[in-house]
Amino acid sequence: MPVPPPPAAIPLKLQALPPQAAHFCLGVERFVRGELGLDLAGRTVLVGFSGGLDSTTLLAALAALAPRLGCAVAAAHLDHGLRPESGAEAERARALCAALGLPCEVQRQDVGALAAARGLGQEEAAREARYAFLGQAMDRCGATVLAVGHMLDDLAEDVLMRLVRGAGWPQLGGMRAWDPGRRLLRPLLLTPRARARAFATALALPWTEDPSNADPRFLRNRVRHALLPQLLAENPNFLRQVASQWRLARLDAAQFAAETAALLARAEPVPGAPGALLLPGALLAPLAPAQRLRLFKAALEAQGPGQPLAEGLLRLERAWASGRQGATVQFPGAKTARVAARGVTFARAARAPGPPDAP
Repeated sequence: MPVPPPPAAIPLKLQALPPQAAHFCLGVERFVRGELGLDLAGRTVLVGFSGGLDSTTLLAALAALAPRLGCAVAAAHLDHGLRPESGAEAERARALCAALGLPCEVQRQDVGALAAARGLGQEEAAREARYAFLGQAMDRCGATVLAVGHMLDDLAEDVLMRLVRGAGWPQLGGMRAWDPGRRLLRPLLLTPRARARAFATALALPWTEDPSNADPRFLRNRVRHALLPQLLAENPNFLRQVASQWRLARLDAAQFAAETAALLARAEPVPGAPGALLLPGALLAPLAPAQRLRLFKAALEAQGPGQPLAEGLLRLERAWASGRQGATVQFPGAKTARVAARGVTFARAARAPGPPDAP
């Protein structure tokens, strides 16, 4: 598909935008400032800019809002080298940023070679390469926030994939809009893609369509092109309900996290077992099963990498509730939970020593 050329200049002063486009931008500001409570004043926001509709809309909206938000905006584009036209698309991305008056870092990487060398699928290798590049670009330009263009449609796809993979509540609410640990911001997360398309069209913004987004080998694409349209046909308000569920999940997650952290702080060390924890019976007994399950999960996560699975957590709860002292449940990451007279202990097996270094 040919890549449309950008206009020579795109003045994006908020007060000069058409009313609908200005309202769109102000809605983004309300979400970031009001719903997320995030103050971007004095910060540099780096936009992961692919040149597609989502990131083009995000870049233009943030460029228009930058004076109101008090932030600087920059862009970074990684050419994955997977398609013959990707080099031309990278140059178009650079040209569009120039038209917007924004700095843009462009880099090319052979993601196909990376995938082969690391034994990864192309999608996984591309994601790994992209976020590594964006992290380095943040350091180079002094950015403290990385903004990406995920929208409400993407959130709906994420919720459905989490459901397929067996996620529980509130993780079933979907991806975060602001992840402070990764410094990752999704300002358009509750924006339907149809509204973004109308915004970009009204401003004559050019964007590219990545043909890999239609490849049915990837789960996300099967969800996007097969499952999600069926759900929307059954319920045209499905996206709105996903947004409502996301808001409820965010509230529940904050409440559960605060309660669980307070309980976990009362865990005791296990003598002779560095890093191991004991949740005393006196702490566990008055809790509801739902609280114990979340506390068990937190205690396991404190032992290191390895995702506690619901099946194992439920087995542990049954063992504790029935008083089966000595019952041991294994979890991913070589972690164990054991029901004892004093409560439940959590530990991780010591890593076996590797072979001696070669002389």
